[in-house]
This record gives sequence, structure tokens and C-alpha cells, in this order.
Amino acid sequence: MGGFLSGLRAWALRRSYEKRMREAKEWPVVQGEVNGWKVVTAEAEAAFGVDSQIEAGFHFIVNGEYFGGYVRSEPMVRREAERIAQGSPRINIRYDAANPDRNFVLPEDNQGNLPFVIYTRPKAE
Repeated sequence: MGGFLSGLRAWALRRSYEKRMREAKEWPVVQGEVNGWKVVTAEAEAAFGVDSQIEAGFHFIVNGEYFGGYVRSEPMVRREAERIAQGSPRINIRYDAANPDRNFVLPEDNQGNLPFVIYTRPKAE
């Protein structure tokens, strides 16, 4: 029974994440900047033989106020993550105009901006 419930939970989490991603595609885009990098342990369901992800903290400004968030890379080997997690590249961020704390970084908005592929699966909680 536990396997069924965890599978159901994963399915519901994925659907919720996909819905938020679809909503975000309609939001305005603002350019922000990566202001910090961290190499973290890859999420178990994402790992597939690799052990690390890059977590990039970013900030952006809307109407004179600062907002921020985090984006993660697809899983990779630690040595590669440590090599590419540097600099302060620009990043395109979708934000909810009514609440910019709700924001989303879409891969298609950032092709070539970041030195990694953006992780687009929901974070396990």
C-alpha cells in the first residue's frame, strides 16, 4: 500500500508542478542575476548515477523592490558542478505580477544564459 500512496503523491506533485509551469508561461519576464552558487546532493529520484546538482540563488527587481529565488541544474557529477558553478550570469525569470515572490525560471527562457540545463521536475518534499 505504501508504494501506491507514494506513487500517487509523486503523481499529484508532478501535476501541481506542471500546472504552475504552464501558468508561469503567461507571466511577465524580467532579467535578474545569479548572486550565489552551491553544489548540493542530487535528489534521489533525479540522480540516475550522478550525485550533484547546482543550486543558483538569484535576485531581480520589480517596481523598485528586490525579489529572489533559486533554480537547480539537472543532476551531474560533482567535479563538473564545481567547475561550472561560477560567475554572475543574467537569468530570465517569470513572475506573478500580483505577487512577484511567486516566480519561475523556465529552461526555454534561458537557453545559453546559464552554464547548465535547468532542472524541471518538482522538488520532493
